Amino acid sequence: MKFFITGSDTDVGKSFVTASLLRAFLEQGAKAVALKPVQTGYAENSRIPDENSRIPSQSLEPDFKEYIKAGQNADFKATCYTFAYPASPHFSAELEGKKIKARGILDFIEQNLAQITLIEGAGGILVPLNKNQSFLDIAKELNAPVILVCKNCLGAINHALLNLEILRQNSIKLAALILNFHDENDAICLSNQQFLQKKFPCPIITLKNYKNNENYSNSAKDFRAFISKFLDKK
Repeated sequence: MKFFITGSDTDVGKSFVTASLLRAFLEQGAKAVALKPVQTGYAENSRIPDENSRIPSQSLEPDFKEYIKAGQNADFKATCYTFAYPASPHFSAELEGKKIKARGILDFIEQNLAQITLIEGAGGILVPLNKNQSFLDIAKELNAPVILVCKNCLGAINHALLNLEILRQNSIKLAALILNFHDENDAICLSNQQFLQKKFPCPIITLKNYKNNENYSNSAKDFRAFISKFLDKK
C-alpha cells in the first residue's frame, strides 16, 4: 500500500510525520520504506549557484537521514532527484541546468515499492516540478491516499480547506489530516481541531511539538491506531 505525504505549506513537519509513520509501521512488523523523490537543499550536492544569495552556503540536511533515524536501512536509496539550492524543485533544477520529469519520479517509486510505501513530496501539493507538472500530477498517477500535514496555528483552517478542495476536485482520497505542533492549552489549536473535524472526511491526528524523539519512537505511538486498519488488510 502507498501513501503520499504532502503539506499545507513548507516547514509544517512533513519529514517528521513521514519518519514517525515509518517508525510506527516498522514497530508493528510491516515491511515499510519511505521515499523522498525530490530533495532540494542537499548540502553534499553541487555548489549553490548564486554566490550573492542570502541563503547560507550550508544547505539543509537531506530528509532521508530522518528516515534512517526512524529505522530505515542506511544503504537504501530514498531519493532520485537531489539539488543543492533549497527552493522549489523546478527552480533548484533550473539553477543546475536540469529538468525534473514526473515519469522519472513515478518509475523510481515503482522500482522501490514495499508492503507499505511512504512517499513524501516537497512543499505542498501544487509545488511545480517543471513548467507543466506539479506534485499534484504525481499524486494523481500514484492513485494513493494522501496524508495532509498542517501546522496547527492561526491560518490552519484556510490552508487545510484549500488543500481539501484541491484533492476533491481531482478525486484524490484523503487518508488523514495531521495537525502538527498541536498545543492542548492553546485556544486556537483546539478551535482549529474542532472546526476541521466537522469538515474533513478522514481521521484527524494531532501531534505535539516532541522533544527527545531521536528515533521517532515517541511520535510513532500517535499513529498506532491509524495504521492498524491498514496492517489488518495485509
